[in-house]
Amino acid sequence: MHKVLGTGVLLLALAGGAQAQEAMELGGIGVSRDVPCKGRDVIITGNANEFRLEGGCGQVEVQGSQHVLGLDSATSLEVTGADNRVDAERIGGLAVNGSGHRINAEIRGEGQAATVAVYGAENILQLVLEGPASVEVNGIGQQLSWEGDEPDIATSGTDHRIERK
Repeated sequence: MHKVLGTGVLLLALAGGAQAQEAMELGGIGVSRDVPCKGRDVIITGNANEFRLEGGCGQVEVQGSQHVLGLDSATSLEVTGADNRVDAERIGGLAVNGSGHRINAEIRGEGQAATVAVYGAENILQLVLEGPASVEVNGIGQQLSWEGDEPDIATSGTDHRIERK
């Protein structure tokens, strides 16, 4: 009986720990805020918000339009929608979809090749690549300038400008 009770307490503790690490959701319209990540995943929604994510984050998702995001570090960053701007000091991987995004970031795969995938139209990426990376550029009119280690680059679509700084 004590073994069953002990197992039940352990499962409740584990479930409580999992709930404590649920993704943090930040949204609204025109909100400005500094937020400590504490290792959590973050989902940003709405329009024209300005957030500064401090410390290490898990996966960061930016959805919506006209957000301005400052980011210390994240395991990965996904940006969708239109006209978002992100300045990230260090991320493990990047996915961009939509149009008119401006992304400045250092990409560093921790122990594995980092991946960067860009879809949509007229996104502007300025990247510093540290370590092995694979970059996929799709869509129309993407601009990618990079420095650092030479990535494997694959392209499809039209009118891209890809250059090493």
